[in-house]
Amino acid sequence: MRTLLAPTEDFIKVERTYLDADASAGSNVTLTLKNNSGLANTDFIVIGQEGGELAELEQINAAVSGNTDVRVATLKFAHKKGEPVTKYRYNQRKFYGATTKTGSYTELTGEGSPKDIQVDDPQGTLLEYSGSTYTFFKATYYNSQTTDETDDDDAEAVEADESKRYTSLYLIRKHAGMVDNPYVNEAYVETKRQQAEGEINSAIFARYVLPLSEIPALIQNICTLLAAGYIDYEEFGKDGEGVKWLGEARALLKAIANGKQRLLASDYTELTRHTKVGVLQGYPDDSITTGSTDDRKFKNSDRY
Repeated sequence: MRTLLAPTEDFIKVERTYLDADASAGSNVTLTLKNNSGLANTDFIVIGQEGGELAELEQINAAVSGNTDVRVATLKFAHKKGEPVTKYRYNQRKFYGATTKTGSYTELTGEGSPKDIQVDDPQGTLLEYSGSTYTFFKATYYNSQTTDETDDDDAEAVEADESKRYTSLYLIRKHAGMVDNPYVNEAYVETKRQQAEGEINSAIFARYVLPLSEIPALIQNICTLLAAGYIDYEEFGKDGEGVKWLGEARALLKAIANGKQRLLASDYTELTRHTKVGVLQGYPDDSITTGSTDDRKFKNSDRY
């Protein structure tokens, strides 16, 4: 089974306000906002802190009048005065698969597409693909009310699945202290994750067979440190934490490359290593017969 993860990007968020009074869970709940400007009947809004377990995506189900009130069809949780309210252009993600990166993409309806945007998950919206037909995947935004959808040609094609990535975009953002920074978009963080994965693969490829059959927590930690370190260093230079994080990650990579630190699977067995690593492939060895044309040319006792 492949895990497809679609992070929620900031461009779909168009209006922001906050609750001006407590709200109780229930049906046809009227919310008192600081300002309802820009909101209309059938719009989708997120009530609560995005990424928090109590955040919920609901639809306005009555005409908006006055300056403060909106009504939603359902409110699953009680919310407190001061909690944020954000309007989303879209309420769902559609997932597509193809056999090649530039091929024709087919919606994964049999796997549950479209899926409601998971506003309570800081990592994005998850879909599990159990098939084996497709290798490349895309995700678009979809508004179930207006049937508006973003162009799949504009969506980034990704190979394999999120479960094979060394760390998540959310963990990188969290370590870098940029979870709520709207100026750091997902495409930028993804670039740094790819750079980190490249550095890790370059360091361990001589010792371990790639791709890794399983992603150990050690590799996740190294990738998070590297990617967050790149971001922090670009932002703050030597005055930030990035230099330290990069140093920590590279020290761990050096220990793995030298064989002092080993990569273990979840069952505590070592991941597959190249069999030739650490094996002497030339002189001196014990296979040379005295007097043969391949007689060894030097000995351990020689001094130079």
